[in-house]
Amino acid sequence: LMKILLHFKMFMEKKFFKLIEHAYGNPSGLIYITKGGKHPIAYDGEPVENWENMLFTLKDGVYSDFSPCVSHANLVSVVFKEIIEKFIPEDYPIEFLPVPVESEQYGNRQYYIMHFTKIFDVIDKKHTVYVDGTDKKKKMALDYNKCKDLHIFNTSPAVNDVIVSGEVRRMLRKYKLDLGIEFWQ
Repeated sequence: LMKILLHFKMFMEKKFFKLIEHAYGNPSGLIYITKGGKHPIAYDGEPVENWENMLFTLKDGVYSDFSPCVSHANLVSVVFKEIIEKFIPEDYPIEFLPVPVESEQYGNRQYYIMHFTKIFDVIDKKHTVYVDGTDKKKKMALDYNKCKDLHIFNTSPAVNDVIVSGEVRRMLRKYKLDLGIEFWQ
C-alpha cells in the first residue's frame, strides 16, 4: 500500500497536457504556407529545410498564439515563444525559426516554427496500451522519472505531438495565450 501511495503521490505532483487544436467554436484562423515550403514542412527530430524562404498567410479567422499550420508545422507567436523559453535551458532540443505571417484583415506578424530537434524518450512502454500485434499506441503512458523535470516535449516525429507541464499550462492561461488550444490530459 505504501508503494502505491508513493507512486500516486509522484504523479499528483506534476501533470502533463497534450496541446490539441480546439475544434468547436474556435475563432482562431488557419495558417497556410504560401511560398517557399514543401508539404510537410517538418518532422520533429529532422532538420527543417528552406525555412528562411517561407511565407505564411492567415485565413479563416483571427491570429492565435499557438497555431498548427495546415502544412504540418507548429507556429507560435513571439509571446508564446518567450513563455516557453522561461521553462527551458538555452541548449534545450527545441528551436524557434522566425517566419513571416501575412493577413490582409489583421496585419502581418512575426511567428516562429516551433520545432523539436529530437524525439524525447519518455514513454512508459510497460503501461502504454498498444493495438494488438503492432507498435501503434491506443493509450500512451509517460514514464514519470523520464519527464518529471521537463516542461515541454514530444513523444514522436509527428509535429502535432506537443506536451506541456501543468506549470506551462498555467502560464499560457494566465497570459491568455490559449485561444484555440485544448489541454488534453
